[in-house]
Amino acid sequence: MTTVFSGRLVLPRLRQFCFYGGCAVAISSSTSMVVSLQDDATDERGRLPMPSVSTLVFRMPVRLGRDAYCAGSILMDYMWSLKGLDGTSEAYRQEMEACHARGAQRLLQLCFSHGGIYIKLGQHVAMLDHLVPDAYVRTMRQNLLDRCPVSSWASVERTIREDFGCPWNELFEELDPIPVASASLAQVHMARDRTTGEKRAVKVQHEDVREMSAVDLAAIEGLVKFVAWIAPDADFTWLVREAHENLPRELDFRIEAENAFACRDMLESSDALRGRVVVPHVDALRTSPRVLTMEWIDGVTIGDAGGLKDISCNPKGLARLIATCFSEMIYRFGFVHADPHVANMLVRGTTSPHGWQLVLLDHGLYRRLDDEFRIEYSKLWKSLILGDVGGITESATNMNAADSVPLFAGMLTQRQWRDVTKWEKGSSRLGYQRTEREKEEIQEYVGQHAQEIGSLLGKVPRELLLLLKTNDCLRAVDKELGAGYNTFVVTARECVKAINRHREQMHHASFKSRVASWRDRLHLEMRLQAMHAYAYVMSSS
Repeated sequence: MTTVFSGRLVLPRLRQFCFYGGCAVAISSSTSMVVSLQDDATDERGRLPMPSVSTLVFRMPVRLGRDAYCAGSILMDYMWSLKGLDGTSEAYRQEMEACHARGAQRLLQLCFSHGGIYIKLGQHVAMLDHLVPDAYVRTMRQNLLDRCPVSSWASVERTIREDFGCPWNELFEELDPIPVASASLAQVHMARDRTTGEKRAVKVQHEDVREMSAVDLAAIEGLVKFVAWIAPDADFTWLVREAHENLPRELDFRIEAENAFACRDMLESSDALRGRVVVPHVDALRTSPRVLTMEWIDGVTIGDAGGLKDISCNPKGLARLIATCFSEMIYRFGFVHADPHVANMLVRGTTSPHGWQLVLLDHGLYRRLDDEFRIEYSKLWKSLILGDVGGITESATNMNAADSVPLFAGMLTQRQWRDVTKWEKGSSRLGYQRTEREKEEIQEYVGQHAQEIGSLLGKVPRELLLLLKTNDCLRAVDKELGAGYNTFVVTARECVKAINRHREQMHHASFKSRVASWRDRLHLEMRLQAMHAYAYVMSSS
């Protein structure tokens, strides 16, 4: 018997949810889907250790069993609870909400039980409010961003001793045994420097996360290959290629330290960001593959409206700064923090003229964009914001998406093609605000085109995969701030700046190239003003 789900079928919507969950596993900061198990069991830089035979034999089946039980329980709950109910009735709606709530709790418990990449999966689900039911988003957001299960103090001491060859009290004057925060891969403790007495943040990796991540990813690799074998049209092996690079690097804190240093240098080179956006200083002498020691920075989270008010931080100004920061990272520098969720940002009060600074945390996952892709991506987003169908089509073609232009644009904007092309609604038409009906339309569209989306993601440039996740995170940040600031204006301007810089470099800053750049900037501003004026007139009429 067919069970109705929001007036549609249950199974297509569940397939959609599973599809995006699978994508999150590979694309998100450490949610990659596979690791190549090496014959050499040494734990080299940027490589996961090979799991022990006992782990593969005894622990992997248990984890797979939990996966199957969780998925089966959620599916059967929907099918049994909604059986025989009228899809348009209030009883159906209430029962559906109850199913969502129970399913979210089951998924949360699975994430807690397995830790590691499963928590990263849950964190990314928390960013997908435009795709998955609110109960899942709310449950994951409340429990998985910085309140994950913690490792024991004994395991923390053991990890520090193994990495540094000495007990923690030879490295720090104090080390609080109670963590101040715990995330998917590590937890953070407050410490004091032995020399200066200054506070330090010590990030210690959960003890068995490296080995169990290898187990989980190897299991999922087998699942992906099995699916590709029985259904060649549903080939998700592209996730494997992307995953092989991401997870091992994020689990090596020496690489995170390098990323933090590079990000600091990048911010210092920007007139718009220097002194406005900061990165905690890393203590390289007390950093190892599994321990990262940083400057301690007190601040408030971007979702703490009261805390932001106390330090005179206007949410609209903060939204503008975040948009500027990540637009410069992507379109100017091509060096992108790929996990900018709300728990990875703080705001601290300062005595500077602006009165506050944005603090970027967790530099484990970055993506470098080559110039060719960076400029093409800039052209693409400029065209998306301006509703330029010809420009969108040209950039989509250059990114191997010529046969799926509307779908490609929808993946980037989370909007339907009719909204993308209606430039007269203004650039704010691409913002995070959506009606319930618009959310339902997007979810239905994704469910209908899940297989085509998987195929398309296998063809587009690899750089785009992590940028899709970055976009999801930034949309969630915008929604958390709720400032109503149109960040797409910032994006459009940064895109044009990037295109103009490239043109001037190619033509050695000739007079002709400078005139062309001036013309493009003027044209953009005129288009933006015209779009907003038209949208205002239409909304007022």
